Amino acid sequence: MKKLFENLYRSRSNHYIAIIVMACLAFSSGCDKKQGVKTGDKPPGISGTDIHGEFVNLNQFKGNVTILYFWTKSCCGERIKQLEPYYSMNKHKGLAIFAINVGNTREIIEAYAKDNGLTFTLQTDERAMTSREYGVFGFPTIFILDREGTIRKKILGDIDTAQLEKLVAHYLVE
Repeated sequence: MKKLFENLYRSRSNHYIAIIVMACLAFSSGCDKKQGVKTGDKPPGISGTDIHGEFVNLNQFKGNVTILYFWTKSCCGERIKQLEPYYSMNKHKGLAIFAINVGNTREIIEAYAKDNGLTFTLQTDERAMTSREYGVFGFPTIFILDREGTIRKKILGDIDTAQLEKLVAHYLVE
C-alpha cells in the first residue's frame, strides 16, 4: 500500500488520483459504525404508532414468528397484498407480520390497507430513519424473527409468497 502511494505522488496528475484514492479509503473505513443488522442479531427497537394511531412496539411480537417487512408502495404494493391470505391462515399458529412502509404518509398507507383488506400491523417510516437503522437500502427487505425476537433470516429483494412461507414454516413449528 505504501509503494502504491509513493508511485502515485511522483507526478502532479497522479497527485490528484492519490487524493481521490485516500478519500475513498477514508470514507469506506473511517467509521466503525455498525451498518444495519444481520442474522443472529437482536433487532433495534421499533416503537411508535401504527397506521390506525395505536401504539406499537416490536417487543410486543415476541412469542410469535414475525415477518418484519420493509417496503414502498411504488415497488412492493402488489407483493404485500399477497401476504394477507398467508397471514390470515397462520396467525393462530403464532405468525405476526409487521410491515413498515418507507416514504409514504400514514394516511396514504391507511387508505391502501383499507382498500386491500390488510389486517396485519402496518407502520410508516416517512423519513426512513428506522429503515436506515436496519441497513435497508433496497425494497423489499424482509427479516424473519424467531419467537424470541432474534433475526433468523434477512432477505434482500423480492421473494414470492410461497418461498417466504417455506422459510417461515421451520420457525412456526418450533
